[in-house]
Amino acid sequence: MKSIVCGIDLGTTNSVIAFLRDGYAEAIAVEDGTAILPSVVSFEAGDCSYWVGQRAKNRRAAFPEATISSVKRLMGKDTTITACQRSFTPEDISSYILKHLAERASEHLGERIEKVVVTVPAYFDDAQRRATIRAGELAGLDVVRIVNEPTAAALVYDHVQSDAGEESPYVMVYDLGGGTFDVSILEIRGEIKEVLASSGDTSLGGDDFDERLKDYLLKELVKQAGLESIEEDVRLRVRLLDIAERAKIALSDRPYVKVQEAAVAMVGGRPLNLDIELSRDTFQSLTEDLIDRTMRKVEEVLKEANIDSDDIGKIILVGGATRMPAVIEALSVLFHESVEHSVDPDLCVALGAAIQAGLITGESVGQILLDVTAHSLGVKTLDMVDPETNKPDYFSTIIRRNTRIPVSRAEVYRTIVDRQRGVDVEVFQGESFSCLENTLVGSFFYDLKPAPAYSPVVVEFAYDREGLVRICVDQKGYDNRKEVTLDIRNRKVEDVPERKAAETPVNYVAEKAGRLVRDNRLSENLRQVIRQVLASYEEAIRAGENEDRVEEIEDRLLEIMEQAEEELELSE
Repeated sequence: MKSIVCGIDLGTTNSVIAFLRDGYAEAIAVEDGTAILPSVVSFEAGDCSYWVGQRAKNRRAAFPEATISSVKRLMGKDTTITACQRSFTPEDISSYILKHLAERASEHLGERIEKVVVTVPAYFDDAQRRATIRAGELAGLDVVRIVNEPTAAALVYDHVQSDAGEESPYVMVYDLGGGTFDVSILEIRGEIKEVLASSGDTSLGGDDFDERLKDYLLKELVKQAGLESIEEDVRLRVRLLDIAERAKIALSDRPYVKVQEAAVAMVGGRPLNLDIELSRDTFQSLTEDLIDRTMRKVEEVLKEANIDSDDIGKIILVGGATRMPAVIEALSVLFHESVEHSVDPDLCVALGAAIQAGLITGESVGQILLDVTAHSLGVKTLDMVDPETNKPDYFSTIIRRNTRIPVSRAEVYRTIVDRQRGVDVEVFQGESFSCLENTLVGSFFYDLKPAPAYSPVVVEFAYDREGLVRICVDQKGYDNRKEVTLDIRNRKVEDVPERKAAETPVNYVAEKAGRLVRDNRLSENLRQVIRQVLASYEEAIRAGENEDRVEEIEDRLLEIMEQAEEELELSE
């Protein structure tokens, strides 16, 4: 019987160990049911015993001087780390993490793990690679191979079940981890995988996004406390960083997150509490330049590899920080196509290392089967009007095609008129911007509480493996929440609509306004104003607004239409 060789992703922020089971790569749950182990070591002051992982991370706020994290950034450097009145090398600290992973894997598999494949960033130099091997030796492990992280990630995608035909051999691996960023271009032809170019930033990662958000939270804490400043000691910094990290993760799936933390700091003997609602827009504005830095590296590595963005056949996202919507959006703009995760970005490098281990030992490696969404899912909005019917026809995507499921995503939309009575929530699946070209899978009416125009309404989709989509609509700031479940496979609404909105009456004013919107002789700015007021006018009629309100909007629409006709006369 062959001994098991595990693959290890020794990360800056988190580490993962994986193995092959019957030819399939599988990450091993190492603590509390999760495969993700924080790369943190914390020492006891007395006997210098230590904890690794989440327990160590939990001690960081109370014992910051005795807790060590992000040691990967120090690998290969001639430096020491002091804790519990002793000096440790970066290799020592890394060895504790590797040993912990191997021990937990041994317990899980019922067999002692002695041989491992360990991954490193493509930009690691010889000293850093040798330091990684040395860490494995100190942990009592035989590091049979060091593998570049982008190569390991590409190995996983080689074994992902896919319907794709022939495509470009060029693959880009975008790896935004907790402490570092690197991007690599690979050329893959059969069994040959060549790294054409690599670039990165060893001082840029998810931690830097946390730091930006931490600074913002500190300012809010000072403001809420009515103080001019608060001295940021080590414990306060660690506490705020922990809060920032959790908020960042939540904002990847939701447009808003509520932060309510008691006794974040003590000033003058009184505890200071933090109570704030964060928006995704605020977070993205705080960190926009960090995303831009990664995009510049992407452009740099494309130039170095002497290929264009259109030549890239596949983009592989690695690292938990790639879950941030801003990353997806920036890459989608640069490459002119939708970019999504296909494999868990926290696990794919370790899974690739396990596949490499299997190839070394002669194991048969099977495909990795993934449950993904077959079509994009979204709702109809007023962003675009169909020229034929003069009705809203924009497909606003919430969950994109080929997103791994189960998944939960939310987007924020806004009302268009004051005291809007309700809205038809129409759910479509498809890939066109036009709802008319997509498939209606269900609709229901959502009653709104009286609120000003442009009030936010959050729509959340939760898609499970059974093809069921739970839709939650929540009017922010009001106790007004509704949940509906759609069966995407059968296109059936389980929750019977309470009532349908009335059809929009079409009159000569609306018809004429619709013609002006479609007249290309008018300036785009004026057509956009007509489009917006027309939408408000039709919504007011549909919602049954009082006559005075309808007439007020109609007068405004007629006034703008008159301006449009004057502009047309001048253009003749």
